[in-house]
Amino acid sequence: MANVRFLLSTGRTSTQNIASVLQTHLPETVVEHEPLGPNYFSRQVFRRPRNIFGVLGKHVPIQRKLIEIEDLLASGTSYIDVGWPCYAWLPYFASRFEKELKFAHLVRNPFETASSHATHGIFVPAVPRGRRTEKVAAIHPEDPAVHFKEVAKNAAKFTPFEKNLFNWLEINQFALEQHQREGFIGLYRFEDLYNPEAPKLTSFLSDFAGTVDYDTTSAPVDKSQKILRTKIDATDQKLLDAVFELAIKLGYTKEDLKQYWDADALQKMYSVRRR
Repeated sequence: MANVRFLLSTGRTSTQNIASVLQTHLPETVVEHEPLGPNYFSRQVFRRPRNIFGVLGKHVPIQRKLIEIEDLLASGTSYIDVGWPCYAWLPYFASRFEKELKFAHLVRNPFETASSHATHGIFVPAVPRGRRTEKVAAIHPEDPAVHFKEVAKNAAKFTPFEKNLFNWLEINQFALEQHQREGFIGLYRFEDLYNPEAPKLTSFLSDFAGTVDYDTTSAPVDKSQKILRTKIDATDQKLLDAVFELAIKLGYTKEDLKQYWDADALQKMYSVRRR
């Protein structure tokens, strides 16, 4: 039976590579990576279901994409979108696609995720690129329906890095709340997928998209690497506490997080082009 699958994430979680592998090995499935770019307008519908139909009415490409998916399903063809900007639509997808919907949650540690988003100019005013994604896809502390309202009270003093941490916090909290929905496949960590000693990428792909003979030996695909143009720093203790608490719920240990939270190491790593 054909189905539709979405991957909930913040982005910067190797979704390009996942899409590339799936496209190679699942020729009879339509696999896309961010087919509308940031233009699912997730920020406008995040935790605001009453906005859904207004956004659908205003932004015809979203309507067309969903109708296209329904047409594929009706023809017996499965569809997979591994791009992150559609995350806020998951509750609507559940009501529209019902039992045909499957989804997984992929998380990366908050500090590398925030650093990587900052390299793309998200919440970094001095970097022109990223403005569109920041405006319509990322979650801002001042948005009306954020979960972490107490943390957001200090947002006027947030650095660009801290704003990216807050975005990580909100999207992953939202994704965590979706786990109880029918069609949930599982929670996966980026670090486990690419663990050099025991990589779980193939296992994840099999769970998410079905078991085939996946070849994951090629170098990961990442066509969007940029160089960091801001300072990595986070001094807001409420924000850091909330990030640590949620990350632990998502399977990280305090020791993991203390290792990842090294501002100097992050600054050095993301200030040069990675290989």
